[in-house]
Amino acid sequence: MRPVRTYMKAFGVVTFCIAATAGHAALIDANGGVATIGSGASATPGDGPSIIAAPDDATDDAAHNRGIQAFDEQQFYTLTDSLSVDGGTIAAGTTVSSHMIFLNSGPGNNGTLIEHGAGNNQNAVTFTFDGDVLGVMSARNGAMEIASSFLGADGTTYPDATFSARGMEGNPLSGGRRNDWYSFTDNEISLGMRVTEPGDWIRVITAAPSQVPVPASVVLLGTALAGFGAAGMRRRRKNG
Repeated sequence: MRPVRTYMKAFGVVTFCIAATAGHAALIDANGGVATIGSGASATPGDGPSIIAAPDDATDDAAHNRGIQAFDEQQFYTLTDSLSVDGGTIAAGTTVSSHMIFLNSGPGNNGTLIEHGAGNNQNAVTFTFDGDVLGVMSARNGAMEIASSFLGADGTTYPDATFSARGMEGNPLSGGRRNDWYSFTDNEISLGMRVTEPGDWIRVITAAPSQVPVPASVVLLGTALAGFGAAGMRRRRKNG
């Protein structure tokens, strides 16, 4: 609840809210068509991409879906060591935020083919963040995810060891869309996943945005209050 303060003046009442704005580096948008579950004549529509709260459990089959989903993990984390990502590293001292993107079959469709933006389903998914993408961890066996466990969401259980096909299969940066793939520019990542069992999980690292500036309305409000105070002083001097 934002505290509300009311200032009484001889010529009226001024009411406003003061909000303590905390910075938060987050997923802000998800776009794309729906996934396809199954293949051939038996294929049925899945769900479109979405942003969700971090699940309690992110181990295999604990969190499952019918379309690609994403959730925020650690925010504003300053790296004490360099961090390995696909094709390079992020330097120590960089302040980053982490996010998980996944497509995972579960009870009722375990082992069923799900395609979202890959294979026979070309409805590419795009997620937008409020900081630029610095790198992605998509290792087939989830090794980078395990090595960066400190970036996981608080209160969420993750795998404690690598296992086959936790990440993306093949070469996701090949430019093809028949299998798992991704590409990113600025603060957006586009991707497609094709899973049966297990699903695909990738960690996206973004630059933590700079401290949120004070809203202009608050600055203007402060100026207005200063004016009210000055006017009150002038009236007191005149009446004195």
